[in-house]
Amino acid sequence: MRTLLPTVVFALAAALSAPAQSPGRSPGPAAPGLPETNPYATPADAAIGQRLFEGRCGHCHGQTGEGGRGAVLNTGLFRHGGSDRALFTTIRNGLPNTEMPGVPNLPAPDVWRIVAHVQQLGRQGSPEPDPGNPVAGAGIYRRSSCASCHRIGNEGEDLGPDLSDIGGRRSLRHLRTSLTDPEADIALDYRAVSVVERKGGGRIDGIHLNEDEYSIQLRDMAGNLRSFLKTELSDVAHPRRSVMPSYASLPAEDMQNMVSYLGSLRPGQPPQAETWRFDRLEGIGGHRTTVLGQPRVIDAPVGKAVEFDGIDDALDIESHPLAGAETFTFEAIFRPDGGPVEQRWFHLSERDPATGLDTDNRMLFEIRVAGDQWFLDSFNQSGSESAALMNRAALHPLGRWYRVASVYDGKEFRNYVDGVREGAAEIRLAPHGAGHASVGMRINRVFYFRGAVHLARFTRRALSPAEFLPEQGASLNPR
Repeated sequence: MRTLLPTVVFALAAALSAPAQSPGRSPGPAAPGLPETNPYATPADAAIGQRLFEGRCGHCHGQTGEGGRGAVLNTGLFRHGGSDRALFTTIRNGLPNTEMPGVPNLPAPDVWRIVAHVQQLGRQGSPEPDPGNPVAGAGIYRRSSCASCHRIGNEGEDLGPDLSDIGGRRSLRHLRTSLTDPEADIALDYRAVSVVERKGGGRIDGIHLNEDEYSIQLRDMAGNLRSFLKTELSDVAHPRRSVMPSYASLPAEDMQNMVSYLGSLRPGQPPQAETWRFDRLEGIGGHRTTVLGQPRVIDAPVGKAVEFDGIDDALDIESHPLAGAETFTFEAIFRPDGGPVEQRWFHLSERDPATGLDTDNRMLFEIRVAGDQWFLDSFNQSGSESAALMNRAALHPLGRWYRVASVYDGKEFRNYVDGVREGAAEIRLAPHGAGHASVGMRINRVFYFRGAVHLARFTRRALSPAEFLPEQGASLNPR
């Protein structure tokens, strides 16, 4: 069932804070001759600025800059620049395409006084205490199916807002309130809409995108963009409700951990996990892909997958998603169909930055075919250290879907099939540098794979089997 994370995600930033800048949301150029240093920065000016802030800004940013519908201001991190001049420009002009308005009619000295108070908030405030466990919270996020609608880095979907840097845009207090009461604050960009077609009488619910006198556009709950002429509709409703459920029933510890995880998502930090879905041939995981041979997208019991013929089908993907990871979990869901004894079906390779050539540092999954069965071969090399994990007695039938994983916790390298450990070795592996990946073949175009790949996930920490893909209890091979 598709669920959405509540208004954590609905409250679009009227944001000053966090040190990254989003395209299209610049506060605009500073006025010519605007001083770099605040000319109204005395204690008396700051006191006036506090009163102005509390009346004009506090209802969104919190009376002490703790954040709310607007961004957190009491950490000293400002998304569109923290200089006096930059803050003046942001407050004066507002932020286009957000809910933060400018104050063009406020006298310039009063804008400077608000700047003085905001700078004071940044110096005197401190981050909220966070007693939660963000690692545990990441597991709760996954189990709640939030990624079916929201994106973090390259993982997730686009029905709801991107959460990649939500911790830099929202206070922990606001995140918690949004999870428990999604009706409290619904941003204009994510209002619900419901339409009924005259022909057939079907009702379609979704997110309101645009509307004029003659037509309406929405994103339906499957993530599809839909456009209707109003003459085609018998009803258009704008219910003042969130399309997401409340998470108020989460146990207190789970709620605390979920909030901690969301609060940890900040600009400039790599996401803990990256997921590649093989539902197309180009742009896997958002990365540029070269298609070799004629692999094809198929419908399978697990969803979309890419099928390879074992002769010359493969994908080369311009990313090594575990580059720089000191610990990791490399997972995939695939179906082996037989063929040659040795088949390398997923290969991550480091490249030499000076020459652009592949080094010997690599991570990979292979299968070895034994009659109508197969066993897993996982391999990892970094510098002079390497380990191959093969359990020839752990045989599995061909033609079925499996989830496999390689895990490195900084001391031990392990591999799993369907959550069952099949091999382990103690080893010291240094992080890989940047590189690329091949799927359906070894990186140098040999040992082609016959079968299909549905999904891969790359996590920059060692997961336990309980955290592996897919969710516990899900069947890969329904009867």
